[in-house]
Amino acid sequence: MLRVGLTGGIASGKSRVLRRLEAGGCLTLDLDRVAHEVMAPGASAYDDVVAAFGKAVVGPGGAIDRKALAAVVFKDAQARERLNAIVHPRVREEEQRRSASAASAPDAIVVVDAALLVETGMHLRFDRLAVVVCPPDVQLARLMARDALAAEDAAARIRAQLPVAEKRRFAHFEIDSSGTPEGTDAGADALLLSLRELARRPARPLLPEPAALAALLGPLGLRVLDDVARDGALELPRVARALGRTGGAWLALEPAPPGFEPAALMGAAAAWSLARRGLDDELLGLASYSLARTVTADAAWAAEACATAWRMARPAAEGAIAFARRWSGREPQTGSTTLPARPPDALTLAAAERFLTAARGWPAP
Repeated sequence: MLRVGLTGGIASGKSRVLRRLEAGGCLTLDLDRVAHEVMAPGASAYDDVVAAFGKAVVGPGGAIDRKALAAVVFKDAQARERLNAIVHPRVREEEQRRSASAASAPDAIVVVDAALLVETGMHLRFDRLAVVVCPPDVQLARLMARDALAAEDAAARIRAQLPVAEKRRFAHFEIDSSGTPEGTDAGADALLLSLRELARRPARPLLPEPAALAALLGPLGLRVLDDVARDGALELPRVARALGRTGGAWLALEPAPPGFEPAALMGAAAAWSLARRGLDDELLGLASYSLARTVTADAAWAAEACATAWRMARPAAEGAIAFARRWSGREPQTGSTTLPARPPDALTLAAAERFLTAARGWPAP
C-alpha cells in the first residue's frame, strides 16, 4: 500500500485534484472534512472545542458554527494551536481506521488530503507528499469568490498557513492548478500515473544490525527513535520537544545552535526511512530535510544534514551532493559530512534494539 499526502494552500484546488485521483481508483480521504465530522454534536471533539472557545462558536441548532470558529482561529495563532491540539489527534485516529481497509491490497494507493500536513509536522506519515500550487493572486481571488470574503479577511487566512513556497520545499510532486480546470485534471492524471508505478514496486524495509545502528546514534537520535518506536510515526513536533522547544511549532526559524552537528539527528532519519521502506531516496530526503528544519532554517546546515543522512543510509558517498542539492537547494561543503565513529555503549545498544524490535512489528508498507 502506498500512502500519499496531498496538501496545498487554502483555495489552491486540492479538492479537485482529490476527486480526480478518486475517479482514477485511489482510496481518498479529506481530513478537513473529517475534522468537521469529529466536531459535530455528539462526536469526539465537540465538547472540548466548545469548552475551549465558548458558546460564541455554537450555532442556533447546536452545531459548531465553522465561520465563527474560523474568524477566531485565523486571527490568533495560539487559538489555532489550541484547536489543532483538540482536533488533530481525533482526525488521525479516524484516518487510520478508514485507511486500514486498503491494507490488504499491496498495490493500493491511499491519498489523504489536508491543508495543514506540513504545518502540523505530520507529513512523514506518508510515503510521498504532493503539493497543489498556484500564484498568490490566483489563490486570493479564488478564496474571496469561494467564501465571499473581503480581500483583507481572505489574505489573513492565507497568511495563517505556511507560504506555498515553503510547502514546495517538502514536495515529491507538484500539481499546478493556476490554469484551467482541465489543466489541473491533466496534472492530477500525471500524478496518478507516477503513483501507480510506485505502488507496483514493493517496499523492502531494511533493518541494520543493532550495533551498526547504535554506532550512528547520539543521545538526541536515541530519543527520537524511542518516540518512533511507540507507533512507527516520525512526528516532527515530538522532535522539536526533544530539542527543548515548546509552543507547538516544529519549524525552526533561528540558526542552528553552535556546535550542533547534523549527525546528531541524521542517524534517526536514516534508520526510520530504511525500516519503513528500505533504500527509498525520496522518503530519506523528506525525512532528513524535515528533521534538519526542526533545527534551523539555514539551507547550508540542511545541506550538510541531508548529505550526512545519505552516507548513513548507504555504504558509499556517491550521490550525496546531488541528493543534498535536491532537498536543501545547496551543496554541502567538501569533506564536511564526516560520520560519527563512536563505539556504542550498553544503553545506546539497548535503545537501538528497542527500535528494531518495534520496527519488525510495523504494518507492511
